[in-house]
Amino acid sequence: MTYRIIDDGAYSEPVQQALEGVLAERLDEGELEPTLRFWYRESPAVALGRFQAYEDEVAVDYVDQRDLDVVRRLTGGGAMYVEPGAVITYSLYLPREAVPDDIETSYAALDQWAIDALRSSGLEVSHEPLNDIAHPDGKIGGSAQLRKDDAVLHHTTMSYALDTSEMLRVLRIGEEKVSDKAIESAEKRVAVMRDYVDATRAEIITALKDTFAERFDAEPGSLPNAVVSEARARASETFATEEWNRKL
Repeated sequence: MTYRIIDDGAYSEPVQQALEGVLAERLDEGELEPTLRFWYRESPAVALGRFQAYEDEVAVDYVDQRDLDVVRRLTGGGAMYVEPGAVITYSLYLPREAVPDDIETSYAALDQWAIDALRSSGLEVSHEPLNDIAHPDGKIGGSAQLRKDDAVLHHTTMSYALDTSEMLRVLRIGEEKVSDKAIESAEKRVAVMRDYVDATRAEIITALKDTFAERFDAEPGSLPNAVVSEARARASETFATEEWNRKL
C-alpha cells in the first residue's frame, strides 16, 4: 500500500470531527488512499466521546463563559480538552484488511510507529492497554477507533504542552454529578511531553512523519477541496449543533 501524509490546514473542532467521518467514508467506498493526517486546531475545545453525557463531562457554566466548542466525536472513549499548539493529534484511515481484528491488538499495533518516534525524540513511552500511550509519570495520550465495513479510523491525541490546570477547570473533575468511571479516568495524571524533552512540537511532528515514512511506503498529500467543503457542510449540519453535541 502507498500511504499519503497530510500535514496542513487548521480547522475548527466541528470541522475536524466532520473530516473524520468524510474521510473514513471515502476510504470505505474506495475513494481515498490509506492516509495519515495531522490536525491543526483554530481554538481550544473539548472532544467529547460518542456515548458521553455533555453535562456529566464538562463544567457547563465555565465552558459557556469561555465560549469553548464541545464537540461529540464519532468514536467512543473519554472527553479530552485540547488547545492549539499544545496537543498532537493524528488520524489513520486504513483498509479493514490492514488492521488486526482483535481490538486490543490493533491499538498496540497502530500506535507502535508513533511510540518508536517518540522514543527516538527522547521520550520514555510505551503502549498501555487498552488504548493509552504512557510515560512512567502518567498518560501522554489516548486513542479511539471507528470501524466500518472496509475501513478503520484510528485517531490519537497526545499532550505536548497542555495546560492541565485549565483542563481541570473545563472538565467536570470531582464534581458531584460526575460518574465514578469519569473521575477515575480524569484523575489519571497527564504527562506533558515538554516536561521531558527540549524538542519543539514541530520537531516531534517531523519525527512522527519521518518514522512513518521509513516504516511504510508514504508520500506527502493534501485534503481535496471537495472533502473540506463536505466537512464544513457536515459540521454546520451536525457537529456544530446542540442537537448532536448535547443529545445525551
